[in-house]
Amino acid sequence: MVNIVRLGLIAPLVSLIVAASAQQTITYTVKPGDSLYTIAHRYGLRLPDLLKVNNLRNPHALQVGDKIKIPIKGGAAPTKQSSAQSDSPASGWAEINKDRINIRSTPSTDAKRITIVDRWTKVQVLGRQGEWSRIQLPNGRIGWVLSRYLSPTKPPQTKQLANASSQKRTSSSKPASKRSPSARADTLASTGETSQAVRHALSYLGARYRYGGSSSRGFDCSGFTAYIYRRHGINLPHNSSAQYRVGKPVSRSELRPGDLVFFRTRGSRISHVGIYIGDGKFVHASSARGRVRIDTLNSGYYKQRYVGARRIK
Repeated sequence: MVNIVRLGLIAPLVSLIVAASAQQTITYTVKPGDSLYTIAHRYGLRLPDLLKVNNLRNPHALQVGDKIKIPIKGGAAPTKQSSAQSDSPASGWAEINKDRINIRSTPSTDAKRITIVDRWTKVQVLGRQGEWSRIQLPNGRIGWVLSRYLSPTKPPQTKQLANASSQKRTSSSKPASKRSPSARADTLASTGETSQAVRHALSYLGARYRYGGSSSRGFDCSGFTAYIYRRHGINLPHNSSAQYRVGKPVSRSELRPGDLVFFRTRGSRISHVGIYIGDGKFVHASSARGRVRIDTLNSGYYKQRYVGARRIK
């Protein structure tokens, strides 16, 4: 009889302990674009669990600024995904932090894919909706990306060069269209026209690599640089070693957007070239990745194989 009484007391006590453990919560403030579904997904919960702990019957009855309870079993912290999202900027400039990231037409993994971008690509963040950010790509297109793939960064240097270029053209009495190709080459770096060349190069991010290619249908590395500068009145040879003999040498500490950067990727000869875009990054047609992409000079593969740079003059 005594044992039965003890069991009768222990069972409710265990239930209370379990219930207390399950009811540990944190408070979350609803932000623009949030829904109960996205919040539940962010914290690894089921929607019914979130409805139950908040005594909500209608999952759509949610307003910005509402405080809701998030059940955290055992006092666990929010998921890594939530932490990563909080580090991404809500506006301003950001950098893609992983390779082969899908850019979507709407904030959904089921939405149409606009393009694929790689690490180091700078984008402008226009806003956020839940776990998604609305961004503008270097080519001007607008799309959506999961916020966890964005890291804060500085504005691109090319924007500053563009302003300088605009001021110079305004003060100059000689129209740019009248310049000969050689005159254009002599003033390319000093007038900031490199900014236009860099923006043009960035508009081809994701374009496919094609051996021997020098057109929008596909590029190899020297074909890409030759194509970009040809569009700006400068003819470069379609060969990375030959391009290294054009213009004047530039030290690494004095690199400016628009300078050509060169590498030894096969043996002792120069075999690869790209266009410097600032912040230690360059854009190039990569045979290994099969497309035009951005990489860094400051670490890894290309830091070890860097040879030098040339300013086209």
